[in-house]
Amino acid sequence: MKKIIAVTLFALALSLSTAPGFAAEKKELVVGVVQVTNNFDPYGAYGDEAYGHMQVYDTLVNRDKDGRIVGNVAESWQISPDGRQYTLKLRKGVKFTNGNAFNAEDAKFNIDKGKESPYTNWAMAGVDKCDVVDENTVLVTLTNPDISFMEKLTWLYMVDKETYEAAGEDYGKTAAATVGTGPYKLTEWKPGEMALFEANEDYFAGKAKIERATFESMSDANAAIISLQTGEIGLYIHDVPSISIASLSKNTDVKVTSYPSYVFMDVLMNCEKGIFADLRARKAVALGVDREKMFLIGTEGQGVIVDYPGGPDYTGNPNIKTFPERNEDEAAKTVKDLGLQGKPITIKTMDTDPWPKLATALQDDLNKIGFDAKVEILDNSTYSQEVWQKGDYDIAISRYWSATKDMSELMNLLATGHSMNFSHYSNKGLDPLLVSAVAVSDTAERAKIYEKAVRLFTNDFPLIPLFYTNGSRAYSSGLSIDEGNVQYDHIYYYSWK
Repeated sequence: MKKIIAVTLFALALSLSTAPGFAAEKKELVVGVVQVTNNFDPYGAYGDEAYGHMQVYDTLVNRDKDGRIVGNVAESWQISPDGRQYTLKLRKGVKFTNGNAFNAEDAKFNIDKGKESPYTNWAMAGVDKCDVVDENTVLVTLTNPDISFMEKLTWLYMVDKETYEAAGEDYGKTAAATVGTGPYKLTEWKPGEMALFEANEDYFAGKAKIERATFESMSDANAAIISLQTGEIGLYIHDVPSISIASLSKNTDVKVTSYPSYVFMDVLMNCEKGIFADLRARKAVALGVDREKMFLIGTEGQGVIVDYPGGPDYTGNPNIKTFPERNEDEAAKTVKDLGLQGKPITIKTMDTDPWPKLATALQDDLNKIGFDAKVEILDNSTYSQEVWQKGDYDIAISRYWSATKDMSELMNLLATGHSMNFSHYSNKGLDPLLVSAVAVSDTAERAKIYEKAVRLFTNDFPLIPLFYTNGSRAYSSGLSIDEGNVQYDHIYYYSWK
């Protein structure tokens, strides 16, 4: 029924296109996403909710189409010679959608919340304090220098301090309790199902060209691609299955853009409790897993296998090969020697493609070396709580979507006590290396430090690195966007042709 209504409205729009006062831009863009945001509180949800968050919230700074850091609601900044103090000048005249002015108190509130929240403190953990200098200036002091700090600010969404404090735990649970300065307002929302965004008339950078956008949950990538080809949706915010790229590229009604991805896939093992608290058991899994097979299953060849957290083009990457070759016989012998033959193991995975396929491949490999493995498929919210938040798992398929292309962020997956250390791994010899590396601006020198860190990681196998995917987005040829901006998933960057 919804499709019929959309087609009827589109036909009506065409028939009225010559009528006085009609603007074609008032057409509605239907966007397919894996799952519509369940929580619009950016301090109460992981980055998987960001597809929705970025439509209604601004960040202090952004990346441009070439990946450079540019101003957003912070229009300029100065960094102290020692690299520990950042003076941020806020743009004047920015307002929240409830009419409140955005000011330094709001910026401080969000930086402080970012530091406190278990969902965002990976970015703000290095902040010592944030002080209000004047109405439009904040001074952020870091505990230690961090050359990736400005990049991390691109993931800190600005909420309205007044609304957030008044709503308390209910903030972001309804459209009315979701207030940002962003290009869109959330006007209708069924958590996990659909969300309607309407252009913010008073947006400081100018009203969005796409005035209405509806996000719909489409967990089946193949079904979403069919919907794109039939015109039921105009944009799919998820990587396109590799098998579909060739055919879509020949379709004049659809455009496909690919780009280097920030997505790192891995296999987590719980180093704190359970059978994988034993290094020998972790090593057996590391030797038994067919990473080449998982790479082909997960990317269909569209990506790159890696030996540790960090992409080949990441700043500070030593680009060395360290992960051992597969040795199924040695892995099986270790499992037998440890008395783990037939030991039941549950592989937890999210229900999003290709996670279940990766889990099935891992199950096959674990069973070959002597375990009795089964797969438990969880929805996004349940998986996030059980695996990432509570650490209630033995082994799991996992993913990290980094905010920066800097080794410092990815290596924090291994830092003792860090919120993103989902393996609950600790190596006191590695921690000082991670701290020292972020303060070194010389890329070659940083690479030497990270080489030492990588070798320590490889000896302990807290996780099994798999691959980085190539990112891609498919959208209607009736839309226009600078291709460099496609990867950011901001509807504001699109316009009707």
